Amino acid sequence: MDFERHGKGVGEAAWLFSHSELNSCDEKYSARQTHMVTGPEPRFIDSLRQREFVVDDLVLDGHAHCGVTVPFEEIAYEWQTGGIHGGVIFSPVEEIYDRYDPLFKDSQGYRHSRSRVHKYLLEIASRENIFPYFFVWNDFSPIPDKFVGIKWHRHSGEPVYSYGTAPCLKIIDDICGRRLPIVLEEEFHHTLRFIKEIAERTAVIIPHMGALNGGYSQLKRAKVFDNERVWVDTALAGVHEIRDFADTYGAERIIFGSDYPFGVPASEKRKLLRSFSEDDLRGILSGNLLRLLGREAQPESAD
Repeated sequence: MDFERHGKGVGEAAWLFSHSELNSCDEKYSARQTHMVTGPEPRFIDSLRQREFVVDDLVLDGHAHCGVTVPFEEIAYEWQTGGIHGGVIFSPVEEIYDRYDPLFKDSQGYRHSRSRVHKYLLEIASRENIFPYFFVWNDFSPIPDKFVGIKWHRHSGEPVYSYGTAPCLKIIDDICGRRLPIVLEEEFHHTLRFIKEIAERTAVIIPHMGALNGGYSQLKRAKVFDNERVWVDTALAGVHEIRDFADTYGAERIIFGSDYPFGVPASEKRKLLRSFSEDDLRGILSGNLLRLLGREAQPESAD
C-alpha cells in the first residue's frame, strides 16, 4: 500500500489517505479478520470515508512486533488505518526462542531464525520513521550497527537469561556504551537487578506500564520510576496507571505503544487521545521517543 507524504520536517509529517486506498484497506481487513484481535470501530472507518483524512502531527508506535511470522504489511495496514506514521519494531518472541520450554536449549534452527528476522527488520528499517530494535537472547550475538534499541524479554516460567556470565556482562556494556534504549520485560526481581546493573548508563523502558514486570504499583513502591533513566510505554496498559505516572513523574518519559499484534494500534492511540492534553500528546505520541533516540525534530528557522 502506497503512502503519500505531506509536510517537510519530522514534526510536520502527515499521511493523506485517498478514497481508493480506504476501499483497499476495507478489502484487506475483511480478508484478515481471522488474524486480527479486533478492528477499527465502524464510526472511525465511516469518518475516513467521508473525507480525506490528514494527520498534522507525527504519531509513532513505540512497541510493535514484526518479523517473518508477523510481516510488515500487517502492521503497516494497522498503522495507516489508525493515523500512525511508523514506529519501533522488534521480533516476535517465537522467532527468538521457545517460550513454552523452560529448559529450552538453543539450536541451529533458532540461531538461523534470529539471524533471519533481524536481517528482515533491517530491510524494513530503510523506510522512513521505522526504528528497529535488536532482540537479545542467550547467545548474546553482536548487535549490528543499524539497530537503534534493544528488546530484552522473558516471562515467568520461560527460559532464563544467563545473567552474570561474561558474555551477558559484555553485551550489556556494549549496549550501554552505545546508549541504546532497552525495552525490558522481565520478572520483578530480575527487573530490579537489571536496572541496578545498568546503573543509569542508558535508558530502560518498562513496557505495559510494568504490568508484566511485577505490576505498576509494586514497581512504584520500589521507587523504580524515581530513576529518571527509567521510561514506560503504554501498550495495553490501563489509563489509571498511565495517568498516575504522568501526575507523579510527568509525561516526558511516557511512550505510546500498541504491542501489535496483541493490541490494536488505533484503539491504543484513542485511549490516550481521551486522557491527555494536546501538549502532553505531542510528547507521548512521538516527541518523547524521538528525543530518547536522539532524533528530536529541529525547529524551523524564522526565515
